[in-house]
Amino acid sequence: MKRVKFRASRDMTVEELLKENGISRKIIKSLKAKGNIRKDEKIIYLSKMIDEGDFITLIFDDQESSMTPVNIPIKIAYKDDDMMVIDKDYGLSVMSTINLHEDTLLNALQYYLNENNINSKIHIVNRLDRNTTGLMVVAFNRLSASFLNSSLKDTLKRRYYAIVKGILTEKEGIIKNKIAKESEMTVRRCVRNDGKDAITKYKVVKEFGNYSLLDIELLTGRTHQIRVTFSTLGHPLVGDDFYDPDYKESEELMLHSHYIEFIRPSDKKYIELDTGISDRLQHFIDLNS
Repeated sequence: MKRVKFRASRDMTVEELLKENGISRKIIKSLKAKGNIRKDEKIIYLSKMIDEGDFITLIFDDQESSMTPVNIPIKIAYKDDDMMVIDKDYGLSVMSTINLHEDTLLNALQYYLNENNINSKIHIVNRLDRNTTGLMVVAFNRLSASFLNSSLKDTLKRRYYAIVKGILTEKEGIIKNKIAKESEMTVRRCVRNDGKDAITKYKVVKEFGNYSLLDIELLTGRTHQIRVTFSTLGHPLVGDDFYDPDYKESEELMLHSHYIEFIRPSDKKYIELDTGISDRLQHFIDLNS
């Protein structure tokens, strides 16, 4: 059981205090139903006025995970009581699929939690594709997950290194597209007028041979956003088996999540992490320069 306190910065309702602190409607509804919103250990209604300086306590019941633990090594770039940041390896799926059940990052995280006697449920905040490497955020409880998920829109910043085919005419810029599912039967995406807004900021870092190394910042978070965006421009990522018509099976996807900036849920402090360019990408550059 986890207890979290929030202090009112002014006279306000309980509901205003919770929303001001990034608590989602879904969590508020669940806590209310269980009587787990308290003041001085007594249940308090959302519409109740509280005074500046009053404390409201939220009580979160323990969540048990049914995930099978599997001993797969993981690299931890950051960790505290509420969350961690993983530096994910190439070829590791985040969660199970029809053909893959237990050799996933979720299974590896469950093993880590069990070995370290951490009684938590895993919440993935920003998911990476199987062949994308680098930094991704994992929360250990619903409150932290809610806060971090809501911050994806404004304060959680993500940057990637990608190697694309060809030399871009514009060396930096912001690309605005609308990305949609190609069909209900596939995970493939496409640029289409009925899609959701996808905003991608990029800068060319290096040109070598007939390739370009880009530093990309996601201003929105659509599935396959980077891969679809640059394929549509005629510059598919190296090793992209979905969006490069000239893909070769010997190629690895050259996409690495190197930078994350976020506000830590526990104390609202900014945290920055940067792995730099990965060995895989640097090796490709060295071979083709």
